[in-house]
Amino acid sequence: MKFSVKKLTFFLLLFTSLSFSQSPYGGLAIDANYGISGVKDPGLSDFSHFDFGVRYMFNDLWGLKLDYGQDKFRTQETPTEEGIDISRISAQGYFNLTNIIDSRSYFYSRTFNLMGHAGVGYSMQKSVTIPEGGTDEIGHIIFGITPQFSITDNLAVGLDATGIIHLSQHYWFDGNYTYTSPEFNGSPNATTTFIYNLTLGLSYTFGQQ
Repeated sequence: MKFSVKKLTFFLLLFTSLSFSQSPYGGLAIDANYGISGVKDPGLSDFSHFDFGVRYMFNDLWGLKLDYGQDKFRTQETPTEEGIDISRISAQGYFNLTNIIDSRSYFYSRTFNLMGHAGVGYSMQKSVTIPEGGTDEIGHIIFGITPQFSITDNLAVGLDATGIIHLSQHYWFDGNYTYTSPEFNGSPNATTTFIYNLTLGLSYTFGQQ
């Protein structure tokens, strides 16, 4: 039996495809998370965060993710509602830190994997305190870490800790403009803020494993 270059290439591609298909963290996946939105100053936190995304892992080490998230902050509920609502979209790199550190480790069975993610995005913020104020458009940096446990070959559950840096925020978390808020003594007219999310979520990978 003679092997041509075309046949050898075919078998190599087939082997690579089969190898990737055995990994619960390879291929197309969807993620959904729910949990806490929080900021340190002022001290606000609530179970008001939700996000979902589509992720593609090119191999057992890294991939790309597009996601959408929502946060809600309230400093007053009655007699009138005060606070802000935030929606965001992000593009992130997604990394299997367990395999990057040591692909031959005890955890190579995929029962547990430590995932990391980081990227940039666009946030849209609206004030419920000043509803006529319009939408505040903000660029953000996002990063986080996700311990993930496999339930089946396709389904995993994870805990996620994510931080988001807003680069130029014009509404404070009570819904007022930052330059009229006492925290800034009348200036500046925009500020950099930090938001954190602590969530529990599910991840489903498509395809036969």
